[in-house]
Amino acid sequence: MKITKEEYNSISKSVKTFSYNPTYSLRVNRVACTYEIFVNDMLVDFSFETGNSAGEQTAGFAQYILRSGKQKIRVRVYPKAIKPGELETALSPDADLSVRVVHFEFGKGKPADAPQVYVAKLPKLTDKLPYFEWTGEFIADVPYTLKGWSDGVDLSKEDHRALEKEVLEASERYKKAFEQKDVPTIANMIYNREKEVAQAYFFVSGKEGNYDHGWEKLEQETKNTTKMNPIAGYSMHFFGDGKVVSLLQNKGENRDFPAIYGETADQENFYGLLFYRPKAGAALEVIR
Repeated sequence: MKITKEEYNSISKSVKTFSYNPTYSLRVNRVACTYEIFVNDMLVDFSFETGNSAGEQTAGFAQYILRSGKQKIRVRVYPKAIKPGELETALSPDADLSVRVVHFEFGKGKPADAPQVYVAKLPKLTDKLPYFEWTGEFIADVPYTLKGWSDGVDLSKEDHRALEKEVLEASERYKKAFEQKDVPTIANMIYNREKEVAQAYFFVSGKEGNYDHGWEKLEQETKNTTKMNPIAGYSMHFFGDGKVVSLLQNKGENRDFPAIYGETADQENFYGLLFYRPKAGAALEVIR
């Protein structure tokens, strides 16, 4: 598949809108702990920073809801950080984490008034635990259906060493494309992902977040990138009930951040690539 500039810039033109165009997001407040939160077995939010959150923090995850109905949520709470990425050995009795799931339509109403479909809180701990985990469910009502990774192969059943080699090769191809300012390769790798993300967030043509000049944005992003760092210090992680795989950094202040990252004149940019195999024998493709 060879995606043209015109096709990439037309992504938003295919986005459908409805009478209510909701996006779902987390509201998280943490004290004396760190955490990971998964929705439908996809990592949607995490923090291994020191200190406490400055009030309730927001993380959108509409791209991980493929269709209406029951959605799974899993929250894993870890000890607080001594320094970014380095944790104490056990959870503190003072640890506190509250999680809400809300939905609202951008540009309509106040986010503070968004209806909530899930609320949970870390119970008071009395034992010294290395972590605490809970699971739950909530109902999402979205007006679209995304294919996503739903028909993908269960990668967790494949040879892990061979799979990791394949994931690394695909990640290196993306990294090399950024180094060489090769926008056609980048656009082809992420096109299917961007189409579904655009629909999940209702990034319609002419409005904020649209792809009307998406190709030019990629050109500018590669132009601004002064250095792509080596892909190292990572672990391979399975998501989406084994159908999705990614390389994430495994320690330090960037724990759980993507293994692919580059630098501009004033910041680091991380490129999260989540791969799936659409059918047995097919090559890995970027899905999120």
